[in-house]
Amino acid sequence: MSADVIAGPAAFSTGSTVYLGKTADGVVHVPGVRYGERLDPADRFSPLGDPSPGRGQASPTVFPQSPGSLDWLIGPALSRLPQNEDSFLLDIWAPEGARDLPVLVFLPGGAFISGAGNVGWYDGARLAAEGNAVVVTVSYRLGALALLGGSDRPLNLGAQDILQALRWISANIGAFGGDPEAVTLAGHSAGAWYAYVLSLAPAAKGLFCRTALFSLPWQPPLSPAAYEERRELFNGLLAEALAKEALAGGGAGEGPGNDDGGLLATAPIAAILEAQAAVGRAYAGRGLGLMPGADGELVPDWAMDFTRAAACLHVQSLLLSSTDNEAAAFLHAVPVAAVGPEQLAGFVATHFEDAGDVLAFLDARLPEGTPHAKLVEAMSLHQFRLAATELACLADAAGVASTLLRFSVPSGLEGAGSPHCFDLPFLFGNREDWQDAPMLRGFPGDSFDAVSDQLRPLLLSFVADGNARSCSGEPLGPFTRDRPVLHAVTGSGLVPRNLEPELRALR
Repeated sequence: MSADVIAGPAAFSTGSTVYLGKTADGVVHVPGVRYGERLDPADRFSPLGDPSPGRGQASPTVFPQSPGSLDWLIGPALSRLPQNEDSFLLDIWAPEGARDLPVLVFLPGGAFISGAGNVGWYDGARLAAEGNAVVVTVSYRLGALALLGGSDRPLNLGAQDILQALRWISANIGAFGGDPEAVTLAGHSAGAWYAYVLSLAPAAKGLFCRTALFSLPWQPPLSPAAYEERRELFNGLLAEALAKEALAGGGAGEGPGNDDGGLLATAPIAAILEAQAAVGRAYAGRGLGLMPGADGELVPDWAMDFTRAAACLHVQSLLLSSTDNEAAAFLHAVPVAAVGPEQLAGFVATHFEDAGDVLAFLDARLPEGTPHAKLVEAMSLHQFRLAATELACLADAAGVASTLLRFSVPSGLEGAGSPHCFDLPFLFGNREDWQDAPMLRGFPGDSFDAVSDQLRPLLLSFVADGNARSCSGEPLGPFTRDRPVLHAVTGSGLVPRNLEPELRALR
């Protein structure tokens, strides 16, 4: 957000700690707020407690990570921030004089291995100003250090970190002008996955009352066997990386580490990231290499059984949004010529109940499309769009009001359509913070503003009271089984759209 009017520093006190922020355009930004610290500072896998008095703020850092696989689409902004294993930080934006305002907590994505809440992409100033709301972005542990530390079951430290952040927000957001009884938890991609899972978790009940899910992937947690398979592979690859470092004179890899974390407990970050990347390559084409596993507590093994999960939702309302061509972001690296009719038919047969109906739908939808383009459509359907529809329908049956959105604005990148992540700049309304994102290259400024001006009010009205409204203030109304309306954000306005035909994904 451009700063036309800049005021002096602002101070907030939670009693034991004073937090400093800067005011621009009537919004105070308080960066680097610590929401927790390890109970055992020497243990990488330690759960968190409240931060110690006097450690309220820190310089912006992100959790250790390699460049993201979607940097070709969204740009390299994350790589400009220093990395630190102690990045238990959130950023807060609040209108000047805020008091008892609704709160939007946003969780970034990044396939569980990259991302950060304090990167400029998620500048919350505009949302705070226009929505008269307090906006909070959260960073959480990533990759192997978050997911593979437990020897007998997953620790899911990313989910634990977010839970601690929500507890801190509930206890302290009033000092910044927020209402702890009116918190909306929102997330994108992996962040949406965490937001969804925490909307089922008894431990998170009462910490937020609404959930907004952008590009929620249908991704069941790892079974115990799948978790152990990945953990064994990772440990072997980490041992190899440490041996290479030792041979090169680095002296790494000495000692077995602790009993729970093995080599991961003491290995240097560079070796961990190298092994982590190798796991990702090993599972290429078969799903994510690293992701949360079922732990019997925060992450149940039935999390993606929407019938069961919908009955366990502890929130009042859901906002569900996906883009038209989510999978274009992930299949960009696959040459068009490498996908033929056989590969397309194989994917459809293993992911849908009636392969013939789906193939006929793809032919009708993309009559001139290549098998690659039809694979993008099929994967987008299975992983994202049908999942959102299924959850909305079952949430309605469980008495949880839902609104279903579709972001239908294409990028100028050839073959990208409206890919995963493309809605984010429009959602935050901060194109200047995405200036090196290839997906926005050549996108007209006036068109950007027109689309963003449609999308922001939908989220902000939902944050205000759980009812999404258009920019003209018209309520969209909930998605119900009797009124299964999908609202599409297009370049020419917000329009109702028919759902896809009855295509049933294999779950």
